Amino acid sequence: GTFNLPVVSGFVAKRKEKMLSFAWMAGTWRTVNTVRATSTTPAYEDTYEYTYEMEDDGARLIAVRTGGKKFPYLTFDAFSGRWMMTFTEVIYGVLQAKEWVQSQIVFTGPLTMLGVDCELRQTLTKRSENDFHILNEERLPDNTWSMVDELMFTRI
Repeated sequence: GTFNLPVVSGFVAKRKEKMLSFAWMAGTWRTVNTVRATSTTPAYEDTYEYTYEMEDDGARLIAVRTGGKKFPYLTFDAFSGRWMMTFTEVIYGVLQAKEWVQSQIVFTGPLTMLGVDCELRQTLTKRSENDFHILNEERLPDNTWSMVDELMFTRI
């Protein structure tokens, strides 16, 4: 069939409205990434900067790497009613989430990390306009979740 143009045209406005719930992330963040030890690697911690920008008239959030290279990061798919978080370098895939619950949103989905397929759960917790936390967990064969790493973001 054909798209119902009046209905479809409302999706653009719905996406922009939903994206307002992530507008606070625009800016530059100091990030501390804590990675758990594995059977073959020790635990470690890295500190770096992330910059996020709203693009396409507020329709998506992008990540900007050092040197200015931009990558798609997050948008709302008004057709499915789900958030889409994309990964396009080193880690590949799309995580999806339904909705914020208080100050937290949980994304899940299959990813390929460093050539290894896995299922990831990413929990983003907004602590304030200037502070948020991300916990990444991998689903294990016994169906439990194990922490991969966590990131603490503080606005610069």
